[in-house]
Amino acid sequence: MKILMLCELYIENLEYQENLLVKYYRKHGHEVTVITSTYDNVFDYYNNIHDNSKPARELDDHGAKIIKLPFKFNFKGKIKKYTDITTIVEQFQPDLLYVHDIMPNMFEMLDYKKRNPHVKMIMDYHADYSNSANNWLSLNVLHKIIRKKLYMDPIRKHISRFYPIVPGSTKFLNEVYKIPEAEMEVLPLGADVDLVADIKATNTRNELRSKLGISSSDKVIFTGGKFTPAKKTDLLLEAFNEIKDDALHLIIVGDADEQNKNYKEKLLHLSADNPNIHYVGWQNNVGVYEHLAASDLAVFPASQSIVWQQALASHLPLVVGDVGQQSLLYLNEFQAIIELERSNITKGNIKKAIEKLIVDECLIEGKKNAAQTAMKYLDWNNLINKTLSHVKVST
Repeated sequence: MKILMLCELYIENLEYQENLLVKYYRKHGHEVTVITSTYDNVFDYYNNIHDNSKPARELDDHGAKIIKLPFKFNFKGKIKKYTDITTIVEQFQPDLLYVHDIMPNMFEMLDYKKRNPHVKMIMDYHADYSNSANNWLSLNVLHKIIRKKLYMDPIRKHISRFYPIVPGSTKFLNEVYKIPEAEMEVLPLGADVDLVADIKATNTRNELRSKLGISSSDKVIFTGGKFTPAKKTDLLLEAFNEIKDDALHLIIVGDADEQNKNYKEKLLHLSADNPNIHYVGWQNNVGVYEHLAASDLAVFPASQSIVWQQALASHLPLVVGDVGQQSLLYLNEFQAIIELERSNITKGNIKKAIEKLIVDECLIEGKKNAAQTAMKYLDWNNLINKTLSHVKVST
């Protein structure tokens, strides 16, 4: 099958949904082209710092063609349109048009679809009330007028299936864009389970522990991501310091950008007197999984990211905080997750959850439960089939 994806960001060394879709589509024999922006730095993308003088270029990733285009316009990072993609679509002749969120260039895809009745169009969706529509202007102008009336309403009937990534996104699409729930199916942010298996087959766990001065019998907590107050990592550090267990370690993957240097200083101050706290900096996707392999459980007090799913896929039980629309209960069939509600995200509750999980029997059971969760909900070998279920290739 020939699959054309349209997205705002594709950086080869990241493990975002788009990257994993490409890897697993290619693994299963599909031909893939991705149209994306010229961003090369994820912080620049999130801070809307973009050099539109960068020329269009093509590169190869997992055998897929990645086409990076400049913007024709970029309205404050909220509405972005590339230069015309009609020629790319016509030359590739895809069977499936996959749009990541609402993007103006999807109408150039639609023109092709109308001339080729067998072609299907699908859309995944990442917004919810925790990360979007946080004020009247955003909800009523950006979403309900610009994105809904100008973009979503005209194209909606041509989209075979909507794939919100969390139940909160389902609610958002239903309430703001009036998409019936019958037209939607949650597509969880899965993880690179093949890479997990490859790393587990090596001696990486022991090698990394030895490098960090951690014995094979010690227990290790993993946390990570961008250092920002929204993640509440300071509460984890305070809880960890109170446990006072020489056989318990904390690995922290990540770093701060310029806007969060003060928060990083706060974290460093909290951990200054504890040699069992290990900062390992930013890691590529392989490095993240290697440090997960060296760990036994993961704690993320707030602000969901793909690392939560990566930890589950690495067979680690989780302690997480739900700050609104970020609940992981939809992934908790096997009870691999201890979830704290917003009002319960405290130093004391994080400490209690850690102390519960590091008991040998609980940890063994938690790892088993996480492995079951990964197999059923996070394996892209299976998840890609959801996105292909409505497509019939013409012969």
